[in-house]
Amino acid sequence: MTEAPRELPVIVDVDGDGLDDAVEARLARDYLPYLSDDPADGCGLSGIVHRVRPHPADPAFVSIVYVRLYNEDCGLNGHMGDDEVFGISIDPRRPAPAGIVSMVAIGHQDTICEQVTACGRCPGQEPCTTTMVDGAAVPVVFASKDKHANYVQPGRCSWISCLDRCTLAPTPTVPPMVNAGEPGRHLIEDLTAQGFVTRANGWTHTRLFDVGPWDTARQFGGGGTGSVGKRLEDASFVAPVCVE
Repeated sequence: MTEAPRELPVIVDVDGDGLDDAVEARLARDYLPYLSDDPADGCGLSGIVHRVRPHPADPAFVSIVYVRLYNEDCGLNGHMGDDEVFGISIDPRRPAPAGIVSMVAIGHQDTICEQVTACGRCPGQEPCTTTMVDGAAVPVVFASKDKHANYVQPGRCSWISCLDRCTLAPTPTVPPMVNAGEPGRHLIEDLTAQGFVTRANGWTHTRLFDVGPWDTARQFGGGGTGSVGKRLEDASFVAPVCVE
């Protein structure tokens, strides 16, 4: 008897990077590090725009860049809108969180307070700080109180860096997330029309509405923050990979 041909899975790859778009969203959610917000943060409303693609150094791995957008920065010299970024590399052959290979964060990017921190399992890297969740050690990304600068080395979050303070929160923050796609093939064009940055979700500043995540000419709010598109394309957030 001739065996019937096996049906191949249908891949929906609108952004054209070789990964199924639904798989990208699942990887970004499953491998999301433990986001530790200070419990006393006064302006924590946020959401994440992410970019997921085969790692440019080795397509067996995946690079994920998370741009965390905030309604406002309420720390020193506060302002409406804020964007803070971190990136991770993962080995999708290993389940989360064990598949997280390395992480990089840049707090206060493009300011005099800029702090670059990195961690991971590759040679020469400092091990990531972890916390236990359901019996698994999950790498932590710390967000400074009110200013929201990201750190993966909590010892670097201090008064020396714009009076930052970081705390290991008792529970992680899991903001809403959307997949931006790729620079030439977008999955979303408008964060408000898409239902992300809206008054119904608590966002209050009209200047933050109707932003296109790939619009590199428009900043997300004030305070000298950069555009979401530039952050998504910034090679500084591509965390390294290595064969263990």
